[in-house]
Amino acid sequence: MEEEKIKKSLIAGSIGIGSLAAAAGAAAFYSAFVEPYWFDLNKIEIRIQRLPDSFKKFHIVHISDFHLGFHFKAKHIAKMAVEIQKLNPDLVVFTGDLVNSHRSLKSAVKSLPYLKKINAPYGKLAVLGNHDYLENIHTISELLGKSGFELLINENRRIKKGEDELYIAGLDDYLRGEADIERALAGIPEGRCTFLLAHEPDYFKVSTKFPVDLQLSGHSHGGQIRLPLFGPIVTSKMGRKYHSGLYQAENKFLYTNRGMGTTHLPFRFFCRPEITSITLK
Repeated sequence: MEEEKIKKSLIAGSIGIGSLAAAAGAAAFYSAFVEPYWFDLNKIEIRIQRLPDSFKKFHIVHISDFHLGFHFKAKHIAKMAVEIQKLNPDLVVFTGDLVNSHRSLKSAVKSLPYLKKINAPYGKLAVLGNHDYLENIHTISELLGKSGFELLINENRRIKKGEDELYIAGLDDYLRGEADIERALAGIPEGRCTFLLAHEPDYFKVSTKFPVDLQLSGHSHGGQIRLPLFGPIVTSKMGRKYHSGLYQAENKFLYTNRGMGTTHLPFRFFCRPEITSITLK
């Protein structure tokens, strides 16, 4: 009788261990081969206090962190471009990390035709990320230019709609570049609605001290691996406090995009790659 109980316990234990192993294997497969390429189209509205009337319902598509060359290829850019064009954005912004390293140029070059297909009547603007500095910056600038993106390095551009205007400033990468927000905002008339493209989201602690209404960032990838009720297991430098989603400090906002690609480890879990569709109110 006692032997029978022991046998049953051993069998139950084996089944339990087998089930756990199967679940772990399925989770590993999903996080490596499914979720990293299952794009999340996240549609949000942001109410900007100083937004000019002409820019109400202005539509911005925000993308970030391709990390081309590290498990994210031209075919994935092609798929992303199709999804963006379906949205008919007014403006497209990219907040850095076109490539993953100095070995990524081949994938970046192959991606150019698909990036060029992304069109928006008010243009396509971009800033650099820390991984872009692992490659020659002039090469990255040239690649972005060929894909139709205008690169902003501590400078700004005016967008005019009707009788109103909106300013988009672009910050050089904080970790590897020479970020200078005063230069980025120079020349913007006082009182104008201003958005800042800054790769690292935790720069929000600085930008809130300046006349910036909305900061758009990437860098963190949302942590890539997230656990329910816990959040990201590991976060990156300058991407720890504001690692994903919408944040507000009084009448100023930050949105952190989870990025498209991956880095260091090619996994995503409860943290899908993101295309952000922002409607201004």
